[in-house]
Amino acid sequence: MTKRSHFLWATSAVAAFAAVLTTAPANALVGTPTTSGLNFVAKINVGDKTSCTGSLVAEQWVLTAASCFTGAGISTTGKPALPTKVTVGRSDLTQTGGSVQSALALVPHAERDLVLVRLSERITGPAVTPVPLASTPAADGEQLTKAGFGRTRTEWVPTKLHAGAFTVASRTDTTVNLNGSDTATVCQGDAGGPALRTVDGSPQLVSVTSRSWQGGCLGVDPAETRTGAVDTRVDDLAGWVKEVVAREKVTPADIDGDGKDDLVLQRIDGSVVVHRNLGTSFGPGTVMSSGWGRFVTGTDLGRLYFADVTGDNKADLIVHTDDGNIAVRKNMGTYFDGGTHWSAGWGRFLTGTDLGRLYFADITGDNKADLIVHTNDGNIAVRKNMGTYFDGGTHWSAGWGRFLTGSDQGRLRFGDTTGDGKADMYVHTIQNGEVAVRTNMGTYFNSGTRMITL
Repeated sequence: MTKRSHFLWATSAVAAFAAVLTTAPANALVGTPTTSGLNFVAKINVGDKTSCTGSLVAEQWVLTAASCFTGAGISTTGKPALPTKVTVGRSDLTQTGGSVQSALALVPHAERDLVLVRLSERITGPAVTPVPLASTPAADGEQLTKAGFGRTRTEWVPTKLHAGAFTVASRTDTTVNLNGSDTATVCQGDAGGPALRTVDGSPQLVSVTSRSWQGGCLGVDPAETRTGAVDTRVDDLAGWVKEVVAREKVTPADIDGDGKDDLVLQRIDGSVVVHRNLGTSFGPGTVMSSGWGRFVTGTDLGRLYFADVTGDNKADLIVHTDDGNIAVRKNMGTYFDGGTHWSAGWGRFLTGTDLGRLYFADITGDNKADLIVHTNDGNIAVRKNMGTYFDGGTHWSAGWGRFLTGSDQGRLRFGDTTGDGKADMYVHTIQNGEVAVRTNMGTYFNSGTRMITL
């Protein structure tokens, strides 16, 4: 008879092995208690039955394993389906200090066992600081430090953070295989915990705990001696984290039609909040729409844009769904209407990582936003706004294949710099920080003028 394994899979994708693999989603670490140097490590309680570990990677964001929420799930608005409490900066849970918050929203990675958890408030100050993501992958033979709040050899629910040394055995494009030891084993309760390398005295996040064999953990068959673990790589995901965090930032758009851009905030909780331009300040936020929690990054149900499509000088809400459809929800002053269909076939243009990326701006100068198509072959085409649809498009520029995601040579933006009512093309080159403006010449953009170096 095959011996029952305690290898924990992050998801149930390996159906062929379901009979011999446990499907519990959370793991934890047997190691040495630690109370210093890891103030970014978080204890995550999902409902009253599941706990995991995570890492603060931005002031309001904790990165952990998506499998922590297996069973509990994510609601249709992007919120945790169960109440989720996150404790950051408290390595001894019996003590005070740090920050204890509710999780407001979840943004899962489309292809890896990862999820970003949005906290209810920002964490600032020297006591608790985010850990940076490593920029180079784990190397064979490299020793990494893993940390977690999970089960140990003798405790079901430890109150102190534990840490232990693991050795990199190998890696794939998305995972890292780690060897543990008699004193370092990943067990129940620490899914999402960090694997860290130290560079110039400071930690960097290399990977995140996904699954393990649990050899030596309390409650596991003593015959199970395997102490290895499989982590999810994060060294190549700084751009994804930045994208999610940046979507909490405001987007300038004239919502009230007074000729001045207001600040539109698409919150990760799914609400669209408008701060109106008062001339010398921005007013308090007003919710104009909600239910868009899964339209934050473009990797889930779709993406939102804001531009004046109808020509009434007020920015409308443009909904780009993952089925490829483009719908325009007209600005009604205090809300956006139910929307009308304008275009189709754009399912692979949501993030810039597939066939391309879309933009909306008034290129023709008729006061109505056109559809700008940036394909992965580097071409820029303009599809003119025809009142109820966009036309078949004309070619305007070429050579921009490495400016789609912002993680290669740079990013493109479109806005009226010259004041002639027609959007120009902004080119932000990340290698030197230069921002150049290529002026709209009616049927093409010119060779550009450097405006600033950021």
